[in-house]
Amino acid sequence: MRMTEKLDRLMQMRGINKAELSRRTGIPYTTIASLYDKGYENIKLANLIKLARFFGVSLEFLSDDNIDFGKGMEDAEIAAICESYIALSRRGRQMARQLMDEIRVYESAQKEPENTEPEYIREYLTPAAAGYASPAEGEDYILIPKDENTPKNADFAVRISGDSMEPYIKDGSRVYVSRMCELTDGDVGIFFVDGDMKCKQYCEDSFGNIYLFSLNRKRKDADTVVPASSGITVLCFGKVLLSKKPPLPQDF
Repeated sequence: MRMTEKLDRLMQMRGINKAELSRRTGIPYTTIASLYDKGYENIKLANLIKLARFFGVSLEFLSDDNIDFGKGMEDAEIAAICESYIALSRRGRQMARQLMDEIRVYESAQKEPENTEPEYIREYLTPAAAGYASPAEGEDYILIPKDENTPKNADFAVRISGDSMEPYIKDGSRVYVSRMCELTDGDVGIFFVDGDMKCKQYCEDSFGNIYLFSLNRKRKDADTVVPASSGITVLCFGKVLLSKKPPLPQDF
């Protein structure tokens, strides 16, 4: 595909024309027009770099007529994802890999024929503390078979350590978690807060302050409050799938 054809497609995707491309890249309009009228064999490298950076593609993609448009855009998307991954912290990269691994397992399961082999789900070995938090280092897990007690929308399982979520969740019990559920006030989730993994009941007020409650109010010392102004990131790994939503505590 010729460079001018690629430029037409890229401008169409951005919803701009040649004049707007000129304005936003700083390349004179007459220079852009001449690419169509006189050919692009003698385009200056500086202008080619501006076009590539503006559209987020490689120089090779623009200049090589033998590179297919779809393949070039796919490579550009992969490059952008790689740059975003590199910019993450060590913990962020670890969580990104874990999430991608879960997606691969999910997509692989969708492709498998039904009722051919037993289905399995991951149970992570790092416990989520239901009392005081335990370190969330590592990604070790075991595969456990799904049975009639496994919720259909469960993505993984985890063991709970501590008594602060009793009587709904007992110390040492297994809970199933869905990554795809959006939490609302009162839901129980698995959270990563300031280096610790927690299983808590979620609530957020109108000011953006987040409250992570213990269901066992005798253990309200294990509650966690994250003010909106604290700068602490609360990462939710998913919603714990319970038979019913517990009521929010009345003593907060």
